[in-house]
Amino acid sequence: MPVEQIVKSVCNYKQAYTQFGGLRPFGVAFVFAGWDINHGFQLYQSDPSGNYSGWKATVIGQNNQAGKSILKTDYKEDATINDNLKLSVKILLKTLDSATPSPERIELSVLKKGDNDKVVHTTLTDAEVKVLIEDIEKELEEERKKAEAAMGDI
Repeated sequence: MPVEQIVKSVCNYKQAYTQFGGLRPFGVAFVFAGWDINHGFQLYQSDPSGNYSGWKATVIGQNNQAGKSILKTDYKEDATINDNLKLSVKILLKTLDSATPSPERIELSVLKKGDNDKVVHTTLTDAEVKVLIEDIEKELEEERKKAEAAMGDI
């Protein structure tokens, strides 16, 4: 089944409640990721009203504008899966309302083609997420030190 057909079906259901009931009982935004034979890998975002759109990368939720700003500057189409996982963690660390990020608060998944061209969905373990958090925290600290050093040179 084509990914967009699934997205459209869910969003039509959400939109019907908005249009005819005047309510948004679901009150959630969704991110859909999938693969089909027609268009390959796809990423869609829907809002509570049922509107949806396709993206190469997107952010939803609290502080999504800050996350989208980071995507605009740091996202690269030819990046590896690991680079994109690091970018995801970077966005979360900069936009989460928690001072101490932990693997228990962050869940990361990867959708890719595996053996025999089968699409495989994998959720990273807490240990894998912890490594990514530590790597990005180090990078952010180095960026902060460089910025402070540059301010001292003025």
